[in-house]
Amino acid sequence: MAIDRIQEFALAFPHNREDDVLSCLHAAGMVHLTSYTPSDDSQGGADAALSLDVCRPARERSLSHVAEELDLAGATLSFFAEVNPVTKGLVLSFFPDEVYASVADMSKTASMASSNGYTDMMSCVLALRVQLAEQRHRVEQLERERATMSPWVSLPVDFDEVSRWQRIALIAGTISSSDLVRARSSLVDHGIDVAVDTVSETTTKSKIKNKTNIIVGCRNSQVDNVRSVLNSEGFIEQDLSHISGTVDSLIDRMTEDLRAVHEKIVALELEVASYLTHRQEIVVYREYLLNERARLEASHDITRTERCSVITGYVREVDVSSLEKLCTGFGGIICMTGEPTGGDSTPVSITNSKMLKPLEILINMFGFPVYSAFDPTVFLAIPFLLFFALCLGDVLYGAIQIGICLYFMRKYRFSAGVHNFMMVFLYGGAAGVVAGALTGSWGGDLLSETYLGKGNAISGFVRSLTIIDPLQSAFRFLVVVWIIGALNQFYGVGLAIYKAARRHDYASIVYDCVGWLLFLPAISALLFIGTKWGTGFRYGYLFVLAVGTALLFLGGARQGKGVGKVLMGLVNLYGIQSSYGAGSFLGDVLSYSRLLALGLTTSMLGTAFNMIGSLVKVPVLGLIVGGVVLLFGHLLNYFMGAMGSFIHSARLVLLEFFGRFYEGGAPRFHRFGFWSEVVKIVDTSAVEGKQEVHHGY
Repeated sequence: MAIDRIQEFALAFPHNREDDVLSCLHAAGMVHLTSYTPSDDSQGGADAALSLDVCRPARERSLSHVAEELDLAGATLSFFAEVNPVTKGLVLSFFPDEVYASVADMSKTASMASSNGYTDMMSCVLALRVQLAEQRHRVEQLERERATMSPWVSLPVDFDEVSRWQRIALIAGTISSSDLVRARSSLVDHGIDVAVDTVSETTTKSKIKNKTNIIVGCRNSQVDNVRSVLNSEGFIEQDLSHISGTVDSLIDRMTEDLRAVHEKIVALELEVASYLTHRQEIVVYREYLLNERARLEASHDITRTERCSVITGYVREVDVSSLEKLCTGFGGIICMTGEPTGGDSTPVSITNSKMLKPLEILINMFGFPVYSAFDPTVFLAIPFLLFFALCLGDVLYGAIQIGICLYFMRKYRFSAGVHNFMMVFLYGGAAGVVAGALTGSWGGDLLSETYLGKGNAISGFVRSLTIIDPLQSAFRFLVVVWIIGALNQFYGVGLAIYKAARRHDYASIVYDCVGWLLFLPAISALLFIGTKWGTGFRYGYLFVLAVGTALLFLGGARQGKGVGKVLMGLVNLYGIQSSYGAGSFLGDVLSYSRLLALGLTTSMLGTAFNMIGSLVKVPVLGLIVGGVVLLFGHLLNYFMGAMGSFIHSARLVLLEFFGRFYEGGAPRFHRFGFWSEVVKIVDTSAVEGKQEVHHGY
């Protein structure tokens, strides 16, 4: 339950063993690599380093191969997404798409990669994509041509015979009825004899200007003149010269071609479907390639001297002996370790127990603590769950939340992220059950005598557990909330003392932290208690107030010079120079009123839904309507209450609590090893039945 102790390390080895050492470290997954640049430029800078990189040509070829394979994998998965898109409901869309693989699966992936097995598979898939695209384009082309020929299907002309005619020519095309009349008149005026036959008519959507498909027969010597006259009247010619036989036989041939192409498409789609069963393997392979690229690119962090190559980084103190054994077993590596010199820029690794680890989600939201600080996870657990309980504050809703969390933890049992997130809400649900029992809220007033009748045992049991009813004693509950808020603020100042003690900053402890711990309770007693508890108590808190004021004044004065010391001491009381202040204390304590507001809202809405559900008095109908109202009303109230409980509890921790002592923003300890947001390596035994959870792929 602490920030892991970190050691810096440096490994020195011959130039020609760079890739082997990186592969070994990557497989071990225990170090955080950094880039080290020596201050001595006698080696000739970057050019000299590159000249000493004896593995560079092979590594560049490997990187080029990985890039090509990633392109293939990306194109393959993109094609799979086109032919078989994954759809998710609203609820499932909030959960991650993860693939779970065993160590044996990863070994198989590496073996297939070395034998180009996936390369051949993906090449076949992409070849199928090209063939499918060609066949689908052919379908579009045939359908377009068939649609063009359809108006001429009744034309009883064999165009094989037409091609042998010596004196007569046929012109086919489309023209409106009115334009056809004018065209006929114009042909007569020009003294041109033609024969016109209507093949079909096409009605436009507007039904204003119908189109007529006609065939015009004329002498060969007059073809050009006929075309000129027809075109001048809006005639659109249809080229039928390429037709062999009749139009009807051509359409039959097109229909047969379409059937054959569709059969090809079905066969290709079946073949694609057989490859779709390997989609998960391609996903794993893609993530394997991304990690291979990261491993190869880690060579950029290697420092090269004339005699050797050097890798630097960080390792957890508990892993130092494992790293040394690894280097000893590998042979030819000199391993040096020591205390980190980076101060608060040292990467941070946090290790918590299985019970506390889920609450690290709050640390992740705010940023990791600096290396010289401490892990606040265990310290925030109690206030966060207390706030969550006060906001949710209902036994029924807490039980619903526990059930939902257990369901999703079972459904996504291989996902550490889902497990930890649900555990936070499970803890909150349990805390909500306790708070609901103590405040008498069981689905609002669902178990009260109003609905169960007077003198029943269940309502009596509920009353026996109730300590305070916020609906009946709202102001008293508000005072309790303010007291909790004030105590939480003092708790935060206490943690600030702990942080300063770890850094041996005793001046801050005395002048800042202790000063506020004396000043704030004393000023609160002066304002709210006065002389109610007797003269002795009054003199006591006035003395404490004077001491606290003096410490805070001296703490601010030591930051100024000359006359400025007095000004700095005064403004320190407000908190401008200090890490805290009277103004921020008052504002923070008042902000805890939201706990009362959210708790009351949940209880009042639950009570309102109970009242609405009981309005219909007809025996059967009332039972049905009341049940529906209670079900949907309480579920809606629960979901709103649960989200509000998490958001506002996190806000009170991150803003009103962390600000007292927390110093975040540290870099995280990133293990040099396999890492993926998509592929999670799990136990071989756990992978059994994994198909039911591969919902994303």
